[in-house]
Amino acid sequence: MAETIETMGGQAALDHVSRLLSLKVDIRGLEHLPAEGRVVIVANHPTGIGDGVAVYDALKTHRPDIVFYANADAHRVCPRFDDVLIPVEWVEEKRSRERMRLTLSMTREAMEAERALMIFPAGRLAVTDAEGRLSDPPWMSSAVSIARKYGAPIAPIHLEGPWSTLFHLFGRLSRELRDITLFHELLNKTGRRFSLTIGPPVDPEALPRDAEQATEVLKRYVERQLPNEPTSPLT
Repeated sequence: MAETIETMGGQAALDHVSRLLSLKVDIRGLEHLPAEGRVVIVANHPTGIGDGVAVYDALKTHRPDIVFYANADAHRVCPRFDDVLIPVEWVEEKRSRERMRLTLSMTREAMEAERALMIFPAGRLAVTDAEGRLSDPPWMSSAVSIARKYGAPIAPIHLEGPWSTLFHLFGRLSRELRDITLFHELLNKTGRRFSLTIGPPVDPEALPRDAEQATEVLKRYVERQLPNEPTSPLT
């Protein structure tokens, strides 16, 4: 698949992967997502690359201008992804000033162009907790900070999809083991069902002033309240 998409533009590559997987995507609350204007979309991250494809499938008609924060490795696979992906080094040891400047510059361009910016703030996959529920690791505060800096509302999404116990076990044991199976885990989503619940927009200024605390409040809402109370605003 990497060889097929490496010469494609980002939009064409996403469409190719979308057709290949043919996901079944259920969505509720689409009316909560602004149809135009800058917005920062945040979601939990239960299954891997398939999460991004599911979000793209669900929102590409409503927000054809959507752009994703994505692992910089995706950009290396398809260098022409610039139109739909903003490369981010989630692993702190791999970050450099040059890469961070590129991320910040492309973020500014997206916000000034009034685009929808999609972020999985965990930057990593969810893990199972003591009760066997999937829960994201702590979210990074970048989504809240970006929304505040550019005066953009936050659109919260709770995402559910098929996840592999073995894949998440690999993730607990070793990042390398998990990464080896990453594309297999993507392809085994072919024809599977995902569901998205979009909550009412969140005013970033209504969140706690501290960005880390605000992010924790937002994470808790997305993971626990939103799937059970899809029309209730964050309180």
